[in-house]
Amino acid sequence: MLTAATAHDRRVLVPDLDAVPPRPDGATGYALSGRAFATGWSVRLYADAAPQGLTERIQARLDDIDREMSPYRVDSDLTRFNLAPAGHFVALPARMMTVVAHALDIAALTDGAFDPAILPAVELWGFGAKTVAPGVPDPTEVSALKSGGWRDLTWRADGMIKPSEVRIDLCAIAKGFAVDEVLRLVRSEPGVRSALVEIGGELAGWGVQSDGQPWWVDVETPSGKRTVAALCGGAVATSGEIIRHFSHGGQLYSHTMDGATQSPTRSDVVSATVFDPACWRADALATALTVMGGTRALAFAAKHDIACLLSLREGATVRDGLSPALEAWL
Repeated sequence: MLTAATAHDRRVLVPDLDAVPPRPDGATGYALSGRAFATGWSVRLYADAAPQGLTERIQARLDDIDREMSPYRVDSDLTRFNLAPAGHFVALPARMMTVVAHALDIAALTDGAFDPAILPAVELWGFGAKTVAPGVPDPTEVSALKSGGWRDLTWRADGMIKPSEVRIDLCAIAKGFAVDEVLRLVRSEPGVRSALVEIGGELAGWGVQSDGQPWWVDVETPSGKRTVAALCGGAVATSGEIIRHFSHGGQLYSHTMDGATQSPTRSDVVSATVFDPACWRADALATALTVMGGTRALAFAAKHDIACLLSLREGATVRDGLSPALEAWL
């Protein structure tokens, strides 16, 4: 879980900054909030004057993203694509296609550990919009699902051709993208000097607070080790079984799907927290690292210079594993 925090008696992570952001001297603090994606959003900012109408503009931007990319809405552009006949070209909004392009890039980078074509498995296992009987699906239903369908997606800036048996789910990247969009909107507001954006536990910070302190984020892990990290121009997102799951027959089933098995991931990564300049990338990579498993995930993070904190299951205990890029923040 990620929350705003203060730095005291905890492991403290601070990125190496090229320059210290200027303190917003003379600015006043403001707090905005609302609801989107079935969760809450908040913005804390310092500005020279009260931003007029900013809450409404943020809400409108988030509502637009939801209308485009939600798999839970029958009227979304994503649902329109998923219901289209195979081989049919579907015109889609440019913003959604930007997210699709990002998603396919991460899918290729992670060799499918991040899989944007995982919606059939999400629904079969009861984590989607469709109501299913509680419990574990029949193995024959799982084996009938298509793996690697993301490789069949061909796209251009204005839409995609719908492949057979492929339905997409952008939930593991869209919320991070929304955080980036809100921060971009806030930064464009005249007189705003710094801000912290949070949507459902994913955050991005810009600038510093009035006392010169960075925006602190509290990272709570199953290991019990408390960590605070400074966000001064970066973002953070967490994925894992601690976010959403169900239990059946004494077994815990995570909402995070492994595209290779079309089933909830069974890796030793209980949760993965990723720090990155872009929240969409942190969001998607956190999901991928959870699916990979600890050994592969830490090797992947080291190779690609990813700053991440993994909670790794070892028998009955959980320990934290930091990538080299994140250890440099200590």
